[in-house]
Amino acid sequence: MKKLVLIFLCIGTTLMAQDVHFSQWYNNPLFSNPALTADFDGDYRITAHQREQWASVSIPFSTTSVGLDMPIENWGLGLQFLRDQSGSSRLSLTQFNLSLSRSLQDWQLGVQLGFAQRRIDYSDLIFIDDGESISTETKNYMDIGMGINRTFSFVSSEWKVAYALFHINSPNRSFISSEDKLAVRHQFSSSLDYYLNEKWQLSPSIHYTSQQNQREFMLGSQISFDISEYYYKYIVLELASYYRFGDALTSLIGIQFEQSQVAFSYDWNTSDLVPASNYLGAWELSFAHIIQSKVLSKPKYKTCPAFL
Repeated sequence: MKKLVLIFLCIGTTLMAQDVHFSQWYNNPLFSNPALTADFDGDYRITAHQREQWASVSIPFSTTSVGLDMPIENWGLGLQFLRDQSGSSRLSLTQFNLSLSRSLQDWQLGVQLGFAQRRIDYSDLIFIDDGESISTETKNYMDIGMGINRTFSFVSSEWKVAYALFHINSPNRSFISSEDKLAVRHQFSSSLDYYLNEKWQLSPSIHYTSQQNQREFMLGSQISFDISEYYYKYIVLELASYYRFGDALTSLIGIQFEQSQVAFSYDWNTSDLVPASNYLGAWELSFAHIIQSKVLSKPKYKTCPAFL
């Protein structure tokens, strides 16, 4: 009886399980592509990401991501913690990813090694036979990924094209003797940063993933407005809108303040679940901070204008 219940539940979770995804994929570089490790100007970068989904339908699906990466000459090193809890936390994923990248002029190459634990909790199950119980099941596995990124620089714009492969080793996630191999995920993304003038910047992008029979295509754009001259500090306001075909419309608002960035987005559900979700989907909050170890000191004197 116990074994039959376990097999049934494992099959159910296998059918329902899918890779973690973020609407703000571009604000989570270590998760999006290992080639983007240390792709910034600075000494260290701290990133954090939180996503809550389906709160209007059931117990929310919660995903947390925290990362740290740094450049070392032409190399990049990154470490990321990922935690995903499905519904009532019966099924969870905890993963640590180590990323290494190499810059070759306008090319960036990256590899990722992940250590994951999949866990399911049956402690709240009620069995017909007295004395039967199943507490928890865990599965540990290694996860390998790799990616490539190419940057094209123009007079008033910068274009990035990236491709990544995840789960190259097709790890077995099954809790029981039968196999449940994680299918290879192909991911392609492209973004363009176009400077309209000194204050305004337009950033259209596309994001496509393919994993076995699952497809995801996201298209949209972000517009940024630099208000630094009004406050004598580097401040940029961000607004964006994206559409994940057949699933959701994403709205975003964000701000860059000096070396920090915060963005909040919401997914408005447009799928077949609209009758249950009432168009409500998921929210995401992202944070990034770049640390500069060498900060230029302010001069002790005032510089006079040239005409004086």
